[in-house]
Amino acid sequence: MKKIPKFKSEKEEADFWATHDTTDYLSETREVKVKFTRPSKKLVSLRLDEKTIKELKKMAQGKGIGYLELIRMWVLENLNKRKAA
Repeated sequence: MKKIPKFKSEKEEADFWATHDTTDYLSETREVKVKFTRPSKKLVSLRLDEKTIKELKKMAQGKGIGYLELIRMWVLENLNKRKAA
């Protein structure tokens, strides 16, 4: 097995791994434990009329997502736009 060289920068390391196979360096690797955490979210209640909900569901279905996810995406997109302005 080959030894992983020391890199002077992240770009140099990225260039190296783009042209080399990691399986040639398996003896240099070790197992690490990774813990994924989700940011905590708070439930928000929103009252909408039936017609609006039907329209949202139809639009969301066209995107292959649920209507609540569509609403969440729109809220976050608009918040990000306001931050950028």
